[in-house]
Amino acid sequence: MRAKKRVLILGGGLAGLSAGLEILDRAAERYEVTLVCMEGRLGGKAASWRLPDGRYMETGFHSLFGYYTAVPALLSRCGREVSDERWFTSNHGVHRMYDAGANAVNTLRVPAGPFDVRALLESDLLGYRGMNLSQKLRTARFFARLVAEFAKGEAPPSMDEDAFTPWCVAHGLDLDLTRAPWFRYVFDLTYNYPHEGSAYVGVKGFRDMFGFRKSPVIYFNGPLSEVLIAPVAEAFVKAGGRIEFCTKATGLALDRAGRAITELTLSPMARAVPIEGAFDRVHVDAGGGVDALAEAPYPKGDPAPPSPGGERTLRVGRDFDAVVSTLPIDSLRALLRTTPDFDGAVLGDAALAGVWKLRTVVSISLRMWLKDQVFPSDYDTVVLGTPQPAATVIDYANRVGPLRRGGGSVVEMLGQEGLDGELTDDELVRRMLGNLASLPFVDGARFDPVKVFAQADGNQWVFRRNTAHHMRYVLAEPGHWKHRLDARASGYDNLFFAGDWVRSSQPTPSMEAAVRAGVAAAEALLSAV
Repeated sequence: MRAKKRVLILGGGLAGLSAGLEILDRAAERYEVTLVCMEGRLGGKAASWRLPDGRYMETGFHSLFGYYTAVPALLSRCGREVSDERWFTSNHGVHRMYDAGANAVNTLRVPAGPFDVRALLESDLLGYRGMNLSQKLRTARFFARLVAEFAKGEAPPSMDEDAFTPWCVAHGLDLDLTRAPWFRYVFDLTYNYPHEGSAYVGVKGFRDMFGFRKSPVIYFNGPLSEVLIAPVAEAFVKAGGRIEFCTKATGLALDRAGRAITELTLSPMARAVPIEGAFDRVHVDAGGGVDALAEAPYPKGDPAPPSPGGERTLRVGRDFDAVVSTLPIDSLRALLRTTPDFDGAVLGDAALAGVWKLRTVVSISLRMWLKDQVFPSDYDTVVLGTPQPAATVIDYANRVGPLRRGGGSVVEMLGQEGLDGELTDDELVRRMLGNLASLPFVDGARFDPVKVFAQADGNQWVFRRNTAHHMRYVLAEPGHWKHRLDARASGYDNLFFAGDWVRSSQPTPSMEAAVRAGVAAAEALLSAV
């Protein structure tokens, strides 16, 4: 009987899990799959974890948009339907947009169809505060033109060479409206603020987000790892997959002449102690000496191995036949630099050389557990367009079932460094708290930013500046698309790519992009190896 082909997947996020599950679901009789994860938990940028007192943390705000297809399909395979209110809740297409000029929040209900009159009546579209009648009419005219443009079909990737703002102006948007919060939020949504964005990414985002029956946002009704990552990891293991935790890929060798990855070096990060019944995480031995595997924010760069000992070199044909890298772009660049003949094997390959043309950004998040309820109880969806550097704010206690008890707030503020990258963590937190206190819907009598910063009177917070290589997002600037890799565009026959930065039919950095890319990488591997 012919031996099974051995596949190594680098990275423990959704791209790696979806690639592994796809391979095993379709061809378990032909493939063995091992997933290598640097941390003691799976999930990558979509991970969550419990703090010692039972509260849970995530790397930032997470939700599913109504136009997502790959993540709901993945969840369905694992026995969790997004319609199941035990695990998910919908905002039913209701969005809130803050307008700084009017110091007001507008409620926007996107119609579920051309005859959804109720959505129009219950929305602030006509009475939008922050725009005069002329601006509203001109905005409506622009969206009518955009709908006509959408009717012609999908936005072509060639639009990536254009900047989003000039493209919109060229297609009928008056220049003064490009300063409106609803327009600028496109840059926040793609982590591009204050940079100009790709017209392809921005226009496709408009089309997807505001298509009929695609506008709802679906929230996870609990910790992301428990609702999403754990069931997918369980399905992967039950399908025959193997997970190696606390292990980092620290070296590789590319054979330029043979067009293959021939060696891969793996190094232990710490000792992983299994947890009975847990598929998505292990205990990390405290004696391992790797502070970066703790729950504190990561330092700059990927965590380094604890010692030079314990490395092992795997060889093609003996230990593996193919590699799927789902590493984020900065981690991949660090790994590619280790190959002998880097100039020829990497920079001499047109596709791999292109990844050095991509830039990345740092996301930030501030999560607060507040003693008092400071948002109105009906603010059960995200408020968009709030002051930089955190353009998205939500009170999870109004939305997530397990957090609705106790009468307080669980507020998440999410954004990116933007123009504030030189500030210290404490300076950023103070600025974000001050911005929150200035919002018209926040109860100033119950929210004192000085006391919250001091974590006094029962208030607590955790701030994350996600600077590490594996936590950064690709900047979707004009002209970037040609440098993003296809799943099988490495130029090496047994090396494939996935991740939220890899080219897929979902260009924004998201869980959906990661899953779509993971499935594409699996399909490319199955047809080639």
